[in-house]
Amino acid sequence: MKAMVQNQNKSNWDKMVHAPFKKVVKFDLICMGLGVLMGMGIGAYLVAGA
Repeated sequence: MKAMVQNQNKSNWDKMVHAPFKKVVKFDLICMGLGVLMGMGIGAYLVAGA
């Protein structure tokens, strides 16, 4: 019974993890772009404030 539960959890995990590669890359690029913009904003604020 315990082995059956582990197999079921693994298959559910596999279903959750699989995503199209293009969507993952697009999401990563959006997050990196936002991070760069926020970093530039914080940098400009520190330089102008100092």
